Amino acid sequence: MDKKNIQALLQDELEKEIPSSEIHLWQTVKARLVENPNQQGAIMKTTKSRLAYATLAIAAVLALAFVTPQGRALAQSMFQFFTRADQDSYPLQDWQMTPPAQTSSESPFKYSVQEAESLAGYDVLSPVDEPSGMIFVGASYDEKYHIVAQAFGPSAEFTELSLWQQPLEYYAPCGEISQPCDNMLGGNLAGNSADIQTAQIGDLTGEYVEGVWNLTDNGPVWEPTPFLKTLRWKNDTMLFELVGGMNQTRDELVKLAEGIR
Repeated sequence: MDKKNIQALLQDELEKEIPSSEIHLWQTVKARLVENPNQQGAIMKTTKSRLAYATLAIAAVLALAFVTPQGRALAQSMFQFFTRADQDSYPLQDWQMTPPAQTSSESPFKYSVQEAESLAGYDVLSPVDEPSGMIFVGASYDEKYHIVAQAFGPSAEFTELSLWQQPLEYYAPCGEISQPCDNMLGGNLAGNSADIQTAQIGDLTGEYVEGVWNLTDNGPVWEPTPFLKTLRWKNDTMLFELVGGMNQTRDELVKLAEGIR
């Protein structure tokens, strides 16, 4: 069910409740101005009743639309997983000239899933089967953005794939090149030439893109390389992101996403 079909459906419902042939707004207003108060009161009650009924009809149609598979797909499409930039390269940004804050040499992936779940206060989902050839490296928790990340790799010293999860109530996109973004799931800006693809994860619809912003001495440049592959999707309460590299294909990421429980 696309937007045009919903619009047509709403129009049909409105037509049933208030036929367009009966609507002569200005003429009706002028005529009512010379009627006596009792007549005006009765007419106002009738009009309010019909408008209230029409409003309820619209609400019912919308509710029906969004519980159908087609309606859910439309609701999914309204969520913008990636924002396309207006170009692929930008001049040197002010935030690039600020020395990065010193970070700890300790790996952020220092928790078990259970420990991260306890810190986050929500259910953390994980792949039913670990990615082929990889082990679970560890989990991290970002208390500022309420994000739990899980890392996987061929060894404990090397992360090759990561899974990120954040409650939708805390999602805050920061898709502007002029503003630094320290929120992994908020950085949704892709280059203008990025090939943003729709991806089906079970009955959920997400988006997939390959590429990364390369921060050069002359400014950020979008590099559409397969060295970084990102799959994003959401359910009713959570936003998810799988980030892989050269050794993962789009289909493998989608299959892994379908197995997350």
